[in-house]
Amino acid sequence: MPRSIVGRVAALFAAINLIAMPLLAMPAVAARMPGDPAACVPIRLSNVGWTDAEAVTAVTATLFDALGYAPQTPLLPLVMTYVAMRDRRVDAFLSNWEPTGSTPIAPFLADGSVERLATNLSGAHYTLAVPDYTWKAGLRDYGDIAAWGGRLGHMIFGLEAGNDGNGLVLEMIRRDQFHLGRFRLVESSEQGMLSQVDRSILSHRPILFLAWEPHPMNLRFAIRYLTGGDKVFGPNGGTSVNTVIRRGYRTDCPNAARLLAQIRFTIPDENMMMLAIQRDHVPPPLVARRWLRTHPDAWHGWL
Repeated sequence: MPRSIVGRVAALFAAINLIAMPLLAMPAVAARMPGDPAACVPIRLSNVGWTDAEAVTAVTATLFDALGYAPQTPLLPLVMTYVAMRDRRVDAFLSNWEPTGSTPIAPFLADGSVERLATNLSGAHYTLAVPDYTWKAGLRDYGDIAAWGGRLGHMIFGLEAGNDGNGLVLEMIRRDQFHLGRFRLVESSEQGMLSQVDRSILSHRPILFLAWEPHPMNLRFAIRYLTGGDKVFGPNGGTSVNTVIRRGYRTDCPNAARLLAQIRFTIPDENMMMLAIQRDHVPPPLVARRWLRTHPDAWHGWL
């Protein structure tokens, strides 16, 4: 990217160090990056409504807004995100979790509608977890779950119906994997599940539930992730989060695609941004602006 653009973006964020204001009040900075045609405006970034997606999409949109791309962030379900990308109504998506998100994206990768551009978060986790006191009492591995069936009420608490993590749990139950055939999955919203976790911890009762990192639950609760579920959730529950773009976007908007490919986050940063959104009810655009003000070295590296 030309130095003049970097300088103008740096000047913008230096100015807003002094004051927090709504995103719409932020002055525009120059035009879009040289080399990208007018058709690249607006850039359309899907937001699936997960708290991590809201945070990273807001950060990305704030940068692109500063660069003159007039970003739009439509709220779409996961599968509809990929459909919209296939139909060229969405350009990019920053919340493709793998391996747990492999099923919804598979047909769109197969027909070339979308492509994975880059990994924007490494070292994430998505697997079953328990409170720390339950882990210390002996429930540490998937192989331990069946023996704890009575104390757990033979229940595993999950997310909304249709969630990919739920599907993995249901398949374990169906196949009696780890002798979980007597268990049932309790499906709920993210907040509903976490409310149940909160109640169980307050009363010091064991509970088994889907958990992931980054997420404020890792700051709010003392929890432990179970080992032994590698064949279900990936090695040690390990997860990466990818930036996905629609077919042809690299060619259509090469400079915007180059910036998207450079964007990287860390688990502590996302945890803190998500905590501000969930606990403190700070609007994601304002959270993004605060993060950009306090992490200039991160986003300067992206440019």
